[in-house]
Amino acid sequence: MAGGSLTITVPSYAMLQQVAQRVTCWAGGVGDADTRRIQIVTSYPVQSIRIPEEIFAANGALVLEPGGADLLSGYVAGTAITFNAGNGTTAFQNPNTCAADNAAAPVITSVTMNVGGNPLAIGLVYANDTGAGTVNISWGDGTVTNGAAEAATVNHTYPGRPASYTVRVTDASVTTIWTETTVFLP
Repeated sequence: MAGGSLTITVPSYAMLQQVAQRVTCWAGGVGDADTRRIQIVTSYPVQSIRIPEEIFAANGALVLEPGGADLLSGYVAGTAITFNAGNGTTAFQNPNTCAADNAAAPVITSVTMNVGGNPLAIGLVYANDTGAGTVNISWGDGTVTNGAAEAATVNHTYPGRPASYTVRVTDASVTTIWTETTVFLP
């Protein structure tokens, strides 16, 4: 390998934590030699994680959410690529154990902003693992929707802006399995 890298940029510290959890587990967990080579770069307002290409081959595909795209697919050795996680989703993983891969975690497909022309309203499209049942949605503003359908589009209106909110979709029957996304209302 010739010194290339993957840089994942995120717009908030909260999202940096989510992405760092996934990357840490992908790289072998806390304390692994590959994990120690990953760099966290924080420079307001953008934070990023830089992963050197020397560890790509040993760790395989890197996805930030169940069923998501492999960020390393088609990588050309020696190049520096950047992925912007923006309003993306990341499945939770405990970086100290990495045992719960969350392959069956709910998936947030998309977040639509400005629903119905209301700058405080979003539309959340999600699906739980097929046959896993209902989900609970924590909207990040103190409100929760319990027992939501296994797969649906749900709208929510926030109390104000500018703000960022962490939306969590949790399997209602296994509350240790969830997926989060950070929503930014400018």
